[in-house]
Amino acid sequence: MVEVYYYIPTEDVDYVVECGLKLSRWFDREVVIEGELRKCMAALLNPKDDIEKYRSESFTCVKLEVDEKHCFVADGYLYRLGMDNPQIMEMYSATIVPVDGYIFGKFRLPECLVTCTVIAGRISVLNKKQDSPVLFDNSEELYINNIIGINMEENPGFNEALLYCFFNKLAEIDAVKKIEDFGKKVALFIEKKAGKPYIIKIPDFNNLTGIL
Repeated sequence: MVEVYYYIPTEDVDYVVECGLKLSRWFDREVVIEGELRKCMAALLNPKDDIEKYRSESFTCVKLEVDEKHCFVADGYLYRLGMDNPQIMEMYSATIVPVDGYIFGKFRLPECLVTCTVIAGRISVLNKKQDSPVLFDNSEELYINNIIGINMEENPGFNEALLYCFFNKLAEIDAVKKIEDFGKKVALFIEKKAGKPYIIKIPDFNNLTGIL
């Protein structure tokens, strides 16, 4: 069984816990999975992945216990972008994987597509203080840290390249003054207000590897 999280309007909580979540009523999208168009409920692997609903009194998070064969994981961001772009929607469908094949950190917003009705007895209200803890605070943080970690392993100068890009953007909006010496491969960024200098090596982007 897989443990996932789903938000429902607070006024429906008692009914859902007692009677279950009927797929024909509660499905929120239709997605091509393994070549077949299926109705599904987009649940979450981490309740904090929808922090607005997590904090809202209008919605309540329920914990669902679902058989693995009815669960698939996809990236919610790709789905949202794909609603206005058929090419991205094809990409979204192509990246859907069975829940037991999903690697944490692969998707920025992993959604568990539940393709079956969830019966009463397998639904409970999430206790935010006492319920079983999740392995990470939220999926977006894990996704970003995963990308940074992989590139740091592959590129010794990755952190410096990040800083260079960041300060370059600050220079574009005139928040810092930029002085570059390409012969010495060094850039000097000076704060406009405090006058504090930041010395950063100019990265050779042609030699970066990793997943870029």
